[in-house]
This record gives sequence, structure tokens and C-alpha cells, in this order.
Amino acid sequence: MIEIKDIGSYDSIPELASYVIDENINMLDKELSKGLDLDEEIKFSKYTSLSPLALALIMNKVKSVKWLVDKGTDLNDEDNPSFLLAVRYCDEPMIRYLVSKGAKTDVFNMVDTDAFEQALYGGKIENLALIDELGHSVKKYGGPAFRKAVSEGNYEAVDFFIDRGVDINFNRPDDVYSFCPTPLCVAARYVDLKMCKYLVEHGADVTKTEKDGMRPYSIAVEKGDMEMADYFKALEPEDFHNIKNKIYELKAYKLPKSLLEFLQGDKLRFELDDCDFDYIEFFPLIETIPMKIGRKKLLRISKSTGDYDHFYIVWNPKSKKIAAYDLEHEELYDLCSFKDFMEDISTYLQKVIDGDI
Repeated sequence: MIEIKDIGSYDSIPELASYVIDENINMLDKELSKGLDLDEEIKFSKYTSLSPLALALIMNKVKSVKWLVDKGTDLNDEDNPSFLLAVRYCDEPMIRYLVSKGAKTDVFNMVDTDAFEQALYGGKIENLALIDELGHSVKKYGGPAFRKAVSEGNYEAVDFFIDRGVDINFNRPDDVYSFCPTPLCVAARYVDLKMCKYLVEHGADVTKTEKDGMRPYSIAVEKGDMEMADYFKALEPEDFHNIKNKIYELKAYKLPKSLLEFLQGDKLRFELDDCDFDYIEFFPLIETIPMKIGRKKLLRISKSTGDYDHFYIVWNPKSKKIAAYDLEHEELYDLCSFKDFMEDISTYLQKVIDGDI
């Protein structure tokens, strides 16, 4: 069985792959004399192909890498740049060698990750400082990898990024975090109070919200972690937790009196018969979340919708109806008046799941 790092294990591999892994330069020269395309991918399985250079870097075969570079292989392949492979799989001498031969540092691969993220994927924390030194700076590019380090509780990497001046409140979207969370929001979502406190101590903003209006305190409430919620509440402005201020803030949402009174009541959780949601729990009025989806202003009133946590139940002030917002597909569905909704919650929510709306 031949194992190619984290790519896969194979009973057999193509001859060219064997030459690269064995650093058989004589056979590589022979293949080149026969017209070998240095950048043509070697097929290992139906879904896995690697260029000779990618294979050599993944397996850290120095002689094969240098042979390929000397013969003119592409160091800056658009989908799989050599610098990103090197910082994930190799050590400093190889990384510096590739850069000296023309490998670009400010590059992204086919899944839009950069050198810092690749180094973390490979467990090569020792390469982070080198990446910064070579011109791919933490201040400009470090945000996504910093957020990843926070999600993994990787304090060594977190310290590196903070020391090098990363934006501690970075919240730009990417393929993983399309909802624009700060690293602090990510730590709150992982219910990691220790990391939350650590980030706050280093300047994280507890009031900065995600795309859908959630802030660290709101996330803690949603998760039901009252220790974390109390911690964030103590750090937030008092106005955030004043019911009179909240009611004033919500005037623009034109909530009916019955909804205002309901959200200030004691019964906010409902078990649902004949509905796949199983239950719904509403936020108290003071905890409701103002949202802005495109140009639409909405008020999130559901705290939890059972196993279907990608659906929010919201108040739509424009239509003056209860609505369902599908977070995954970013679609809004008006349902009915608040009165009608409360009279038959199960039926309306089942329609949401069934797409019958």
C-alpha cells in the first residue's frame, strides 16, 4: 500500500508517480526525452489527480522538486500554486527555494484559501512567520486563518496573528463563514468562553454583529449558555438591555400590540404536534434581533426552531406578517398575521419544511 500523505492510499500508482516519489532522476530524464508534459496531472483515481510538482511537494521530495523546477515546471498554477503546497507540507528551505525561483506568495488556490490557512491545515505553525516575512502579510491577509485558529482553539496560532497585527474583529465572508462572524462570534458559537475572554482581553469588540444581526451575547443566549451570556452582558452598553430603549428601537418595525405583549410574557416555548420542527422557542422581546437582508428590515423573534436551525421566524414590518427566513438559501417567505400564526403554529411551520408556501 502506497500512502500519499493526506491525499489517499493506493495499491499501485502510475510509473511516473513512482519516479517522482523515489527521486529517480534518470527515469524522469528519460520521460522528458519522450515528450513528458511537466504540468500534466498524474491520475491516481477517478477523483484524484496531481501534477508532478504537487506530488513532489506533498511527499517533500527535494531532488524531484528541484529537477522539475530546473526543467521549467509552472510554479504558479492557478488552481494549486506551489507556494501554498510548500507552506502546508514542507519546511523553510524548500519554501525559500521556491520563492527564489519565482513562486508567488500572494496567491489563492481553487478553494480560495491562502498560505496562512494552508499552513494551519498542514499543522505547520512554524511556517506562519516565514509567510509573513516573505511578503504575504498578516495585516492584509491573516483574517481568515486567524478566525480558523480561533475555531480550533489553537492558542499558539492565535497569539502569532495577534502579535503580528491581525484585525481582531475581522468579519469578511468566505466559503466557511458566509454570515460574516468576527472571531469572537466564532468562539461564542463554539461555546468557548475561555477563548472569548482571551479575545476580549486583546481588544475584540463585543458589540460587532454578524450579517444577520447576531452578536456574541445573542449567540450565547441562543446556545442557552447563561454564564457566557452574563459575561457578555456585563461588557455591553446598558442601553442594550433596557426594555424601554428596546421598545423605542423597535418602533420602526411596527410590531402589533399582541406580538409586543407576547414577547414580554412567560410562555415562549411551544411543543409542536404533527410538525417536523418538534418545537419552537421565541426570544424575549429584549433579546430579539434586528436583521437586514438586502434592503429588507426584519426582526428575528425565534430563538430556536428544533433541528431546523437554518430557519428563522421573523417579523416582516413591510408586509406586517410573520415570515420564515431560510438562512442557507437566503430566501424569505411571508406566512400570515401573528394572530393566525399563533392559532396554528404547527401547520404553518410544516408548510415551511414542505415548501408549501
